[in-house]
Amino acid sequence: MQLFVVGTSHSVAPTGVRERMHVDLDEVYAALGSLLTERGVLIEAVPLATCGRLELYCVARDPDRALKLLVRLLARRTGIPAGEIRSHIYALRGGTAVRHLFRVAAGLDSVVHGEAQILGQVREAAHHPLAMTSKGPILHRFFEVALATGKKVRTETDIGRGAASLASASLAMVERELGALGQVSALVLGAGETGALMARLLRKAGVGRLVVANRTVERGRAVAGPLEGEGVGLDDLPARIASADLVVGAVTSDHWLVTADAVRELGAPAPGRPRYFLDLAHPRNFDPDLADVPGVRLFDLDHVFERVEAARSARAAQIPRAEAIVREQADVFGRWLRSRESVKVLRAVREQVLQVAKDEADRFAQGRSEEEREQMQRLARSLARTLLHAPTLALREADPDSPEGRFLLERAPGLFGVEPLDERGQGGEDAEGARAEAERS
Repeated sequence: MQLFVVGTSHSVAPTGVRERMHVDLDEVYAALGSLLTERGVLIEAVPLATCGRLELYCVARDPDRALKLLVRLLARRTGIPAGEIRSHIYALRGGTAVRHLFRVAAGLDSVVHGEAQILGQVREAAHHPLAMTSKGPILHRFFEVALATGKKVRTETDIGRGAASLASASLAMVERELGALGQVSALVLGAGETGALMARLLRKAGVGRLVVANRTVERGRAVAGPLEGEGVGLDDLPARIASADLVVGAVTSDHWLVTADAVRELGAPAPGRPRYFLDLAHPRNFDPDLADVPGVRLFDLDHVFERVEAARSARAAQIPRAEAIVREQADVFGRWLRSRESVKVLRAVREQVLQVAKDEADRFAQGRSEEEREQMQRLARSLARTLLHAPTLALREADPDSPEGRFLLERAPGLFGVEPLDERGQGGEDAEGARAEAERS
């Protein structure tokens, strides 16, 4: 078995491509159902979806086969040719996949290093109700260690200090464009995590008027009320937009909420006072053609990514220590993962050798006294454990991700006359207990 991740993010695909590749989590889990059960392609799987990435972490017996099938499924679902998909995704295995998720959780793979939201998004992925059935012991431990790594990085470094979220970086960009916000009327579309965060940041920055529009009016009011804002529904958007200087899009939707034609019909804003649209949604809420409407300034996630590149230097001094923590935690998880692969082999080999030694001692002890039989049993066990010492060390250190380690783990059972092992390692003690048992040999 091997752990791997396949995904796309801002680092390999622009917003337009990621938008075309977008798949709802419910659809992802629906597809995983057959891959995990009927077809047996995957053993475990957990998706991670944010505004800037869509990733699937998996455990599979044959990662090559699984990757090909996943690309074909995505191509069929999105209508994008498989070749184009492959040019905008990454596939990482083993230790590289482990370090990747740990870097994601630590905010090191984010556009804004140390951003605050990503750790919560990793936690949501790990604890998603449907993940309870799609993940097994490996991915459960994997995500828990990733969450611990993200927390450790933020505790032991200052990488998360300051404006460390896409929303805060977006606000900084808005303030550079609009200046002081005291006379600005802002309309935030969406009262979810991003919309609520953006509303709080706008109020903290002193925005003049704040309106939060949401599908559920009650939720919009719940977000806007404590911020001295107004909560409304998503109906009558044109009138709401007409009275806004800044419109922020943060609604999960598969179609544009605001089109260029609708904004043209509102007429041009006052001279020297353009209307700003900030699209933080994925897929996007605003028609890209808004950029061509007179008096309109449109910014989306790609613009935010470009603008925050310069801010990376502020946290650059914290990156080496954060990367060191990631490596340390990845090594710890790697040792645990290797122990799972090797312990079932160690246990089976040890049981087989000790059983053979016992059988031989019983055979030669026939007709002997009770004391002599016991002495022969002790001698047989001692010889067996002595002979097992070197193979135990070799198997315990075998890396299943390396060709040599995989070869050793696959061939050892046959060399010692052990029946082929279940690839899932079912029916045994936990890794730590089995390792302790192996060490006693």
